[in-house]
Amino acid sequence: MIDAVLLGTGGMLPLPGRWLSCLVIRVNGHITLFDCGEGTQIAWRESGWGFRRLGAICISHTHADHVAGLPGLLHAVANAGRTEPIRVFGPVGTAEVVSALRAIAPVLPYEVLVTELRSGQRFTLPGGLAGSCETGEHALPVLAFRADLPRSRA
Repeated sequence: MIDAVLLGTGGMLPLPGRWLSCLVIRVNGHITLFDCGEGTQIAWRESGWGFRRLGAICISHTHADHVAGLPGLLHAVANAGRTEPIRVFGPVGTAEVVSALRAIAPVLPYEVLVTELRSGQRFTLPGGLAGSCETGEHALPVLAFRADLPRSRA
């Protein structure tokens, strides 16, 4: 089973009670975040889910309303005691943006591993999820992500 919490559904700027794009899912105790807009760590804390089990972040595209929350979130995860690497998946250009945002979060107790994806690529997400992505239409490279539970063998 996949548990999901829409942490942010606002667009372009955060509003009282409505944060920017972010969705968190949990499978078998492992957490994956989709987008990380401003205010993600605040909305996440309000959800009651802990930060330590975050294993992957999928970035749809690198506009600020989808990535500006990353430095603060990385610190929140560090303060929660995580030492295992976190994977970041996104379209071409994601590594450069994550590197720039890490300038204000340079020292973390875990490694941040960035993988730039192209349409149709498959990858593995925490909890045994099978990830895939397809190209979307936007002003810059954008990916639409899909996460599937492994098929049970009957």
